[in-house]
Amino acid sequence: MQIEPQILDLFPTPLYVTELPLKYSSILPWFFKQEMLSDPEHVDQSNYGQRSKNSYILNEPEASGLAEYILGEVENFAQNTLHFDYPKFKFGQSWLSFKLPGQLHTIHSHPNSLISGVFYFGDEDESIPAIKFHKITTTQNVIYISPKYKPNKGKSKYASEFFSINYKPGLLLLFPSYLYHSVPINKTDKVRCSLAFNSIPVDGFGQEQTLTELKF
Repeated sequence: MQIEPQILDLFPTPLYVTELPLKYSSILPWFFKQEMLSDPEHVDQSNYGQRSKNSYILNEPEASGLAEYILGEVENFAQNTLHFDYPKFKFGQSWLSFKLPGQLHTIHSHPNSLISGVFYFGDEDESIPAIKFHKITTTQNVIYISPKYKPNKGKSKYASEFFSINYKPGLLLLFPSYLYHSVPINKTDKVRCSLAFNSIPVDGFGQEQTLTELKF
């Protein structure tokens, strides 16, 4: 009997999507009190927007409850989806990111991190840009033939060059830190507010037996 053709999804990249419980919304007034860097000497607003002066926000005592919850989600993602053999994670850097009207964030990834994430807060407006994830072959100097696509290629997960997530306050996204992403230009009259962070295993990376161990 002839086998019917099938499509297999090879090496898919997972994106963890959830919402934070409402009880953590009490931290939002504290977020808005944080000092933001806006001078060109410290931040390139045209390509990155504004970020908080404190780049270890989730290490502060005021954020301890939120930090504990997010790390629980990180560990769940790491162990049950990515199947990493690390029992505990900790934050690298964590910072607030504001995109004022007209600002954007150029395409990038997060080096020196294993799992990165973003939490959205602020105005409830679906027109505020959230995040675009990019296919690696379209973002780097990879030897790759540029094919001619059909006009509706965006409807196919195999042909799409990017994947967008809509903005929604309370949304928490986790993803492997190597995944390239960007923020489209903010064409609204509102400020796009988010908390971004990187996370790493508490004890270090790699394995002793394969001579790849890196202890912290």
